[in-house]
Amino acid sequence: KILRVIKKNLVKKCIEMFTDLTENEDAYKKFYEAFAKNLKLGVHEDSTNRLKIAKLLRYHSTQSADEMTSLEDYVSRMDD
Repeated sequence: KILRVIKKNLVKKCIEMFTDLTENEDAYKKFYEAFAKNLKLGVHEDSTNRLKIAKLLRYHSTQSADEMTSLEDYVSRMDD
């Protein structure tokens, strides 16, 4: 039981840190290059934090050729 609480708190703290890291694009780009596979795997395996992790994912877009964009930014640029 104690291990579950520790795991939950660690995951929560890590997601907070990753979210803070998204504010600095260069640092997040380096982080994402190293851990993109782990984030994508986390979306599939961790159902409780799926939405939080999904916000950290980045995708290629025709709008920004070499830069990656979040799904939130992509949807906000879409025409209605």
